[in-house]
Parts: sequence; C-alpha cells; structure tokens
Amino acid sequence: MIFLAFLMSGVPTIIAQDQTATKILDDVSKTYKAYKTIKAGFYITITNPANGSKIKQTGTLYLKAKKFRIDMDDQEIYCDGKTMWTYFKSENEVQISKYDPNGQEINPSEIFTVYEKGFDYKYTGETLKGSKKIQHIELTPQNKTKSYFKVKLSIDKAAHKIDEMLVLSKNGMQSLYGVTSFSGNININDSFFKFETKDHPGVQVIDLTKD
Repeated sequence: MIFLAFLMSGVPTIIAQDQTATKILDDVSKTYKAYKTIKAGFYITITNPANGSKIKQTGTLYLKAKKFRIDMDDQEIYCDGKTMWTYFKSENEVQISKYDPNGQEINPSEIFTVYEKGFDYKYTGETLKGSKKIQHIELTPQNKTKSYFKVKLSIDKAAHKIDEMLVLSKNGMQSLYGVTSFSGNININDSFFKFETKDHPGVQVIDLTKD
C-alpha cells in the first residue's frame, strides 16, 4: 500500500519539494551571511518522551565567523574556532577541548548554519504561528553515525530567519531550540570568545586537549 501510494504521488512532486527547500535555505543563508556578528537570545527545551520529563533553559548566543560564545544560567561555552572552553559555574570548573565542528551533537551555535552541509533536506509545508507564516524543512544527516536522526527547521517566511530547530536523537530525546531575540553587526572583540582563568579566581582547569 505504501509503495503504491509512493508511485501514485509522482516523482515531479518530490523534485518540486526539494527545489522549494533549496530556495528557502538559500534565502536563509543569504540573510545570515549579511551579518558579520550576531547576538541572539534563545531557549532550549529538552524532552524525554519515555517519562514525560522536560527541562528548559535560556541563554544568549554570540557569533563571529567561526567563533561563538554561549551564556546560560549554569554554564558558559567559549570557542575561538579551534579551542572550546566549557565553564560550569556552580563547580567553578572549566573543561578545555579541541573544537570539532563535525561532532556528534548539535549545540545552539549551529542553529543558524546547521543545514549548510552534511544533510539531505525536504520541504514539508507551511503553517501559521500567530500572524507569522512558518515554513518547515526536515534535515536528515548523511552521516548515519550521528547521535540524531532528524532535524526539523521552522523558518519565518517573511524574514528568512530560523524560528525554531527541533533535534530528534536516536535515544528518544527531543531538543527544541528557539530564537527569542536577534541583533546583527554588533561590535564584538575576538577576546570575548576566549575563556580567561584570571577572571575566575580558584577555577579548576581540566585540559582534555592533552589526552
């Protein structure tokens, strides 16, 4: 029955959806590439359908080329494009690691660029969110060893900007990232993306780059 429905749906429809997704993502890419720096407020809601638990956090994301910084209530993440520092506030501990842009997980810094490489994508329709028209695109990672199997993007049609990103993990966890505020081309020094131990007296340093 499923195979018959696929045949009846027709190949031209599938091609049209791919072309639609490509056009939408091209427009989104042009929007963000117009900014040299970005500051965005965001939220993350992590849901475990198995037990119904839900954790929500908010934070601020700063981007400048390949550099990023994420400030949240319980931790801060710094990255200068090569090295990443993850600072846990309550423990006054920082973990230093080499930054791997092709890592297994998706982090908030990728919300505006996740679609750019390594995915097959398709347009899945349009809905209304208040007065905003939202376009939906599903991304499937080409690398099947990733910890997630699908990413769903919700895009503001008029602004050509990401509204939400839902990451579906193989372990059943669902991570929803949403943008609450956005500012472009603000002045940010490169030093802002590096963690300084002198600014955190008594911090415990765990250097994972030496392993």
